[in-house]
Amino acid sequence: MYPIFYSSQERYIIVAMMLKDFFERINIQKQCQQYHVSILACPEFLFLILGMIIIGAMVGTTVLAERYSGEPDVVVISVSVTTALLFIIGNAIVSSFQRLADAARMKSDFVNIVSHQLRSPLSAIKWQLELMLETDKNVPPEAHHTVTGLKDQNERMINLVNDLLEVNRIEDDRIILRPSVIELDAFVEGACREYQPLASNYEISLSFECPERPLLIFVDESKLRWVVNNLIDNALRYTLKKGEVSVSLKHDGDRARGEVADDGIGIPLKDQAHIFTKFFRAENAFRFRTEGSGLGLYIVRALTLTMGGKVGFASLEGKGSTFWFEFPLYKGTSQKQTTIIR
Repeated sequence: MYPIFYSSQERYIIVAMMLKDFFERINIQKQCQQYHVSILACPEFLFLILGMIIIGAMVGTTVLAERYSGEPDVVVISVSVTTALLFIIGNAIVSSFQRLADAARMKSDFVNIVSHQLRSPLSAIKWQLELMLETDKNVPPEAHHTVTGLKDQNERMINLVNDLLEVNRIEDDRIILRPSVIELDAFVEGACREYQPLASNYEISLSFECPERPLLIFVDESKLRWVVNNLIDNALRYTLKKGEVSVSLKHDGDRARGEVADDGIGIPLKDQAHIFTKFFRAENAFRFRTEGSGLGLYIVRALTLTMGGKVGFASLEGKGSTFWFEFPLYKGTSQKQTTIIR
């Protein structure tokens, strides 16, 4: 019975809220998403499986005890012992997964909060340093060099924070795609132009080649920029002075294929199986360039696969590497209104 001072509408709202809470509690998929783990590692799912196993064990034990003993006391004792053992073992397993799931959720929340809190002050520092370099023309050369170094290090921190946030979104399955029709050749050519100053600074030749016929693909522009920029940036940073980096595009059947080739340090054979692993860097990469998070290629692979593409590489240590990516060619079958991005 509801208290007499509740109106009919208020009672309806209370019942609706109770039902909503009940269905949310039994929604295993939603519970697993909150823990940021797969359904097979979700405590709620494991608890459900445990219950089914215990019920099956009780039925099986009852049937076997009745067949081979027939004594009611033996049946009861057998079922009770089997159920108790399974419950104790299962509860220990589920509790362990519960702690792991809680740790995964806290880790994800911590990275998300810290990364967002770092972005604002880092962005403020970036604009202040750029303003200082642009407006104060009387800065001594030594001070100008120091400020430029601070700006570069600040930019590295911003990139690291962005990488951590993107990894968090990937692991939480929260990647949001806003696909549009993109002219890949013009898009990649623009990226190469943006990296020409860095290539000149490293004394590296950066070239671009594409077919005459346009390559249209239907992907998320910002995610594609992340993929292309990361591959070009890696090629430049791990190539020796006077080296060459070539970026090329071509038609490959019904797919558009892009390749970023360099004659840099290459990847040791023993490290190649792990090159797309999170936080992994090849042994010779550490010796050649100490900075780096090991997140770039992990993100590249995740974003490319999410957009329906493929990514891979071929490499010889000391000879260089060629990283490639492929996306299906756009055939104009999308129902959405799209704009060609160049």
